Amino acid sequence: MTSGLEKCETATGVLIAIAAACARVPDAACVRDRRMQDWSSAIVSCAAELSRTQQPARAVDAALAALYLSRPHDAVRFAEAALHGPTAGDAHFIIGAAQLSLDQPASAQVHLVLAATLHQIAGDERAQARDFHQLSGVSYKRGDYRAALGAEQATRTIALRAHDDAMAIYADIARADILREIGELHSAEVAIQQALLTARQPTDRAYALLKRGILHLEQGHPGLARAPLVEALQLASTAPSPGQDILAALHLNLSYVERKAGAYRRAFDEVEQAKRCGTDAMSYYLNRGLVYADEGNLPLAAADLAIAEAENPDGEWAWWVPFQRARVLARLHEDDAAIAADRRAIARIASFASDLGVLGATMIAQHRGPYLHLVGMLAARQRWADVLDVVAAMDEQSLVASTAEATDFADSMHRPVPTGATRAHPVASPGAVRDIVDAWRGHQLVIVVPGGDRIWRLDVSEGQIAGTDAGDARGLTTLARALETAPDDAEAGSKLAAAMLAPDLAPDRRVAMLVIGPMARAPLAGLRIGNELAVVRYSLVRVPGVLPRAFPRRPTTGVVAIGDPGGDLPASAREARDVAAQLRGSALVGPAATRAGLASATAVRVLHVAAHTTHGSNEAMLELADGPVTATDIARLALVPDLVVLASCGAAAGRDDAGNGSVAQAFLDAGARTVVATRWSISDAGAAELMAAFYRAGGDRDAAQALGHAQRTSTLPASTWAAFEVFVARPER
Repeated sequence: MTSGLEKCETATGVLIAIAAACARVPDAACVRDRRMQDWSSAIVSCAAELSRTQQPARAVDAALAALYLSRPHDAVRFAEAALHGPTAGDAHFIIGAAQLSLDQPASAQVHLVLAATLHQIAGDERAQARDFHQLSGVSYKRGDYRAALGAEQATRTIALRAHDDAMAIYADIARADILREIGELHSAEVAIQQALLTARQPTDRAYALLKRGILHLEQGHPGLARAPLVEALQLASTAPSPGQDILAALHLNLSYVERKAGAYRRAFDEVEQAKRCGTDAMSYYLNRGLVYADEGNLPLAAADLAIAEAENPDGEWAWWVPFQRARVLARLHEDDAAIAADRRAIARIASFASDLGVLGATMIAQHRGPYLHLVGMLAARQRWADVLDVVAAMDEQSLVASTAEATDFADSMHRPVPTGATRAHPVASPGAVRDIVDAWRGHQLVIVVPGGDRIWRLDVSEGQIAGTDAGDARGLTTLARALETAPDDAEAGSKLAAAMLAPDLAPDRRVAMLVIGPMARAPLAGLRIGNELAVVRYSLVRVPGVLPRAFPRRPTTGVVAIGDPGGDLPASAREARDVAAQLRGSALVGPAATRAGLASATAVRVLHVAAHTTHGSNEAMLELADGPVTATDIARLALVPDLVVLASCGAAAGRDDAGNGSVAQAFLDAGARTVVATRWSISDAGAAELMAAFYRAGGDRDAAQALGHAQRTSTLPASTWAAFEVFVARPER
């Protein structure tokens, strides 16, 4: 859930997959209960048969029933009795699925790999497909979306080979869910279409159409979602054995569609239909409360949302429900209660993010709703220190500590990792506002953050925090998009500069800017004061966050310039050689521009890279002569140059507007002090020309001042010179 939709999705596909994978021919009572999907009776009858016969197959049946009843510990206990003989593959599968539900992905992976191996040896491709389907869930739980997508592709391939259309459909839908989660909505639509082309059974088509409707809702198109949801409801309602969970999900999503159309009576009717289909109490009260809220009946909305939260929602609902409650309480002017509800939502998002490791920052960037709602409430009351505290909470996960002193990638480069090398990590907690303010003494920090329907600006300087209402969020966001499209748009540049920069800033001041949300799309080089670019008056740089970092500094010396690894960027090759000659360093060009060459630049003064950058599902990659180096690889290498210059297309573009997953962010995480990188694609020749001007202006000594000089004197198109920005590390403690 990334765009705030009220949905009721279930694990229908996974549960059907488990049942099919573990199909056996049990005794009379057990087979009857399983065929009726009466899992409460099945666990009793199958356990009784197990006690009487000691047959491992009965243990599998009882374990399967326990899994359906959300009793994973019982599922493991029963399945352990079937770990020998022909049932071993199914037993390992069930244990893996149960441990995945218990949030034990490492153990789950061990059992699922064993299951896949045993099923492959037995020639049971249908079961093997389901093993890979669950292994995808393990990768997803760890935040490794690329591996999850790969496992689902393997699931689909094996399922089609086994003529198991249903499993192929579940694999396509799972791929669509993962792609939707990481923002690749077009690819998600393609995966759903693939599922629909494969679907033959009415329930399978209904499930795929439900997912198509949800995807349209994610894209903000409730009108488009109506048709697939209505068609899915018709199919599911007339199917011989309609899944009640699918019917409930369809009614709840149709309630959302009706609510957005202002048809509140029909929205209420859909919620009641979902209740009759057996939807859980949390989903019922949540969705009914949201209809009341949109209708304007706030007391009833608040009452229903309180009941929904009291149901202890799990998964993403754990934060979504208190967030919706906070919004209603704020409209009722119950500020203290609203702030408390926002903080509960934030605590749950932070908990989820901590489980995702380096992807936790993206989790927070994609779930900022409660943070920004709280910012709006606090800023409207001029509680600026509290606003900074919330900004720090958004920032915390982006500095996940890493104390590993070696990585597989570093070993593969045949390079020793320096003793004591660690990744940058925070030394102040999000609540320690005074520590943050002290760390930024001597710096001018500007934070631009949306909250409510306004944009707010915080100025942190010399131990003081000041704040102001910078303007209407919708209007300023529109201007930011306009300036991104046309960086020489003088009107947009002037209006944005007035909102983002305090009028009393001293000339020649270095201004570190943290811009959160859609406003981050505005290129800093396009900001204008009067008739001149703001970079003429100030050294504008971006920072990844407010929390200070601790990093063991080492002496830096030397220069390494990497260029044209693929042999298709002639200007980049000349650029690398020129930089090396000018700064008396080493040039690694063409076939010499290797992964090992990059890894050797451990503590150089300047690292210059002119190469292709590509973007995958999770992160960006530098394309070198002997293969790609991912952002994660870079962050783990402990590369700590004083200056990294990435004359590479979109090196500052990441998974989200905060730049998470970008090559530029990776170098800052690794320990670099300053990174110069591009926000979007530029030409090979144009980049080389601007970089020559940058180094002539002393870029290796003062990157921000030199880049500003190169930009304001450039005759290149604005779309080229405005793409470059300076990113600096957080202050050190």
